[in-house]
Amino acid sequence: MIENTKQAASPLQSVIFPDGSCIVRAKELPWTPWGMPGTHFKLLHVDDNFSLAVLLIKVEPNTPANPHKHFGAAHAYLLEGGFGYEHGEVFAGDYLVEAGGISHEPHTGADGAVMLGFLFGPLGGIAPDGSLAGLLDIEWHYQTAKANGAADHIRRSR
Repeated sequence: MIENTKQAASPLQSVIFPDGSCIVRAKELPWTPWGMPGTHFKLLHVDDNFSLAVLLIKVEPNTPANPHKHFGAAHAYLLEGGFGYEHGEVFAGDYLVEAGGISHEPHTGADGAVMLGFLFGPLGGIAPDGSLAGLLDIEWHYQTAKANGAADHIRRSR
């Protein structure tokens, strides 16, 4: 699925150029199950130096998220649908910045949501007793996408 060339690429193939630039054919990547039921992602880019993961995230309609903590900031641009949480409702076309260190439980409505997300650090699931139930960091995202055949375009910086 990866073509390494300076020629025009097929619209079905991601391209990695010799200088490290790339074009990711995101539409062609399969959706990979994410960390909560009813959620999927497409890993677009990782930067190990900044603990940055860039993903498309799809959340099915009427899906409540498990309580989770952002260990770093998270940014999202809503492409479709929307969701709500303690700060209010977020709709398609909105850009959201969530501070690092926050914990919350967003939920989607009848339309679900598709968003472009930028995670500057891991997400941690919170167990009912308040302890850490699991961690979705760069390595988790990369290995999970790779296992689904959806990470050939990713070049790690380490």
